[in-house]
Amino acid sequence: MSDNHLRPLKVDDLLQLSELQTLCFASPWSETQLHTYLSGQRYRCYGMWQEAHLTGFALLSTVLDEAELLQIGVSPVCRGQGLATELMGYVHEQLHKDDIRRNMLEVRSSNEAARKLYLRLGYTEDGIRKGYYPSGNGSEDAILMSCNNLILPSAR
Repeated sequence: MSDNHLRPLKVDDLLQLSELQTLCFASPWSETQLHTYLSGQRYRCYGMWQEAHLTGFALLSTVLDEAELLQIGVSPVCRGQGLATELMGYVHEQLHKDDIRRNMLEVRSSNEAARKLYLRLGYTEDGIRKGYYPSGNGSEDAILMSCNNLILPSAR
């Protein structure tokens, strides 16, 4: 049984979300940007908590019956424990409740762990955005992925 608590993020979670983003990404979003996502109606923001600490998050935009995963992050000290899988399962459950059946995302071509996770969850690779992400070598490709039949955790 997991000790993680999953729930939608609120504006009150802004500071912890901003701090976790800084740990997860070389170019974190500003607090103003994050506030827009936390307070906007066309966005879904979910958090994973261990006690009072935010350990993971997922930020999505939605239009009608489709979603796009904009960011997902897990605290560096918590990686390798299956938290991203648990978080994505929760995301799929919430999208399913909202009658959203399709999710799209992009992932760095070098992020093999994330690509394997998404493939396990039923995503397919749809294309490539050349040079999309900045990197130490100049740029890195983004792999476009989508899932038209979101797999719920109980179906895995």
